[in-house]
Amino acid sequence: MYAVIVGGGKVGRNLAKDLLEDGMAVSIVEKDSGKCENIASKLNALVINGDGADYSVLESAGSRGADYLIAATGTDEVNFVVCLLAKVSFSAKTTLARVNDIRNEGIFKKSGVDFVLTTPYIISKMMHEIIRCKDCGFPFIIPTFLDRKSKFEIVRFIIKEGSPSIGKKISELKFPKDSLIITVIRSGEIMIPSGKSVINKDDTLYIITRRDSLEHIKGTFSVGE
Repeated sequence: MYAVIVGGGKVGRNLAKDLLEDGMAVSIVEKDSGKCENIASKLNALVINGDGADYSVLESAGSRGADYLIAATGTDEVNFVVCLLAKVSFSAKTTLARVNDIRNEGIFKKSGVDFVLTTPYIISKMMHEIIRCKDCGFPFIIPTFLDRKSKFEIVRFIIKEGSPSIGKKISELKFPKDSLIITVIRSGEIMIPSGKSVINKDDTLYIITRRDSLEHIKGTFSVGE
């Protein structure tokens, strides 16, 4: 797997580090020569000093047929051109774009960028979810910021002493329609549950459910409900 990252700032640098640790090959394009030297001294990646919106620079970074091309600069105009070149000229399999101004989100999506991540929106969404979770009594709700119109939430629930679900099989729980336990974490081990799986104290459940079923889910697992 090969990824080309345009933008060697904090976002691009941290992403490159994580991808390298995953065993992927990575190249980074950055205009600032000082940043290039710093990245090259710390990461085992191909680092190219140049403008990522330039065809020849992207080509030299190995963009042709890349598995992932990530536009992560602080300038939306540059990120837009990078993604267009990636799709039209280099046939990159998957494009991801950082969008700094939420007003530009629509044009990125209409142009065919596979994943559009609007930085200010993600931060505000996560803050909103933290406040909403505390208010509604849920331990944690994973922000569904990739799809604002989704009717579903993914919630994390830790089974406490006294929960009415302890000792019951999943098939015995009165679950609302369109809700599903997708993962159980027990003693650090990840399990894919079935209807025969029994709920234990201290289990961590990840549940996908409709937003209008959150209170029902809460009542199924909460102490005293």
